[in-house]
Amino acid sequence: MGTDQLISNPVGGAESGRRKPVRILVADDDESIRRLLEYSLRSAGYDPVVARHGGEAIALSGREFACALIDLKMPEADGLTVLRQLKAQHPDLPVIIISAVGQIREAVSAVKQGAFEFIAKPFELEELLAVVSSALQLGRALRENRELREAVSVPAPDESFVGISPAAERLRQTVRTIGPRDSTVLLTGESGVGKSLLARMIHRASLRAGKPFVTTSCPALPSELLESEMFGHERGAFTGAVNRRIGRFEMASGGTLFLDEIAELPLALQAKLLNVLHDRQFHRVGGSELQTADIRLVAATNADLAEKVDRKEFRADLYYRINVIPLVIPPLRERIEDLPLLAEQVLAKGAAAEGREPLRLSPGALDAMSHYSWPGNIRELQNVLERASAFCGGSQIRPEDLPEEINRTPRTVVHPDPKHPVVPQLGGWALEDVERLCLEQTLVLCGGNKVAAARSLGVTEKTVYNKIARLGLR
Repeated sequence: MGTDQLISNPVGGAESGRRKPVRILVADDDESIRRLLEYSLRSAGYDPVVARHGGEAIALSGREFACALIDLKMPEADGLTVLRQLKAQHPDLPVIIISAVGQIREAVSAVKQGAFEFIAKPFELEELLAVVSSALQLGRALRENRELREAVSVPAPDESFVGISPAAERLRQTVRTIGPRDSTVLLTGESGVGKSLLARMIHRASLRAGKPFVTTSCPALPSELLESEMFGHERGAFTGAVNRRIGRFEMASGGTLFLDEIAELPLALQAKLLNVLHDRQFHRVGGSELQTADIRLVAATNADLAEKVDRKEFRADLYYRINVIPLVIPPLRERIEDLPLLAEQVLAKGAAAEGREPLRLSPGALDAMSHYSWPGNIRELQNVLERASAFCGGSQIRPEDLPEEINRTPRTVVHPDPKHPVVPQLGGWALEDVERLCLEQTLVLCGGNKVAAARSLGVTEKTVYNKIARLGLR
């Protein structure tokens, strides 16, 4: 079948009308097929992200996708390896395997290992898009079911913000202090730092602990469905509303409602949320009966809400309403001394889920991980350890079991000699890592004397102490 035949019938789907196109991972080492898939999916209203081989697909596996199209035979990592990696990180992700005619047995094996479906080359465009549409519907249903289970789940009694750092202890103490109050809490911090965990801890420490803890991820739902998800709807309120449905506010009645990534809430819905928080009442979509909003609100964002207010992207009055008790969660790189305990916790949970003894980090692996900047924070740590556990051949995770980017991080502190200075190669380093290395070396050179270090660096002694605390130096 020729290229012209494939691209002459672009077929859109329900997903193509959304404001944010659905992101689909496409991995194929054949450039012509790859470009064809990319063009066809884009023409149908999707947002394809392409990988030239299995290695690139695995490198992209940490990102969020609604669906994946993976070729069975690729260099660096074959389709089955990529499938296992994707399913390990995103159990709800539907993966479609693309196979040649002679690879049907391997394709069937992929389906047994969790692939949604396989499609053999050559294929009709209508067939491909129909399979993609079905996969997206399944993925959406799986995510909704999981979110509903998590929404009304009771926080585990052993969930805690693990760590020995002053920042971790300060957060635990703050949770104990604010927990019994009913004030609204705004959690801020980079993606993956543990905002959801802290929200659950606040609920568990509150007087509402015996009631539901309900979560809503604002960017995870289409904007046209958010209002219905939050406030519910009556039968016939809109096309497809065949039954009455209660929203997250009613699910959380008496308990805590956690709005994750609240910065992504559309402006129109921000106004309604503000009214509900003020009046503690609302109507279901299409309904006339007044409902009571008996909830405690915990919101979270990784965006600078004050900046979004200045840009008119977030309502100032809503910002002031939710920013009653602000709580900033530091990134992992600023409390790196917590990494051994966090890693131990992650490895213990993984072992318990699989019914085996926990793996341990070798000294070399711990050293490498302690010098990595962790841009994805604790979520990245969990993914790294899960991946390393899969490839580990013994009872210890070694440096060679870790991703290449962690092993590339320089791990030794240079002890400078004024007569023979050693200049490390700093190209590509984060500025914060350069600052940390400079301060570490200066303190070594000055024998730990902060006054001498401040004089050497041309800053005040207070600045040195502040940087030591911020960078987590000991």
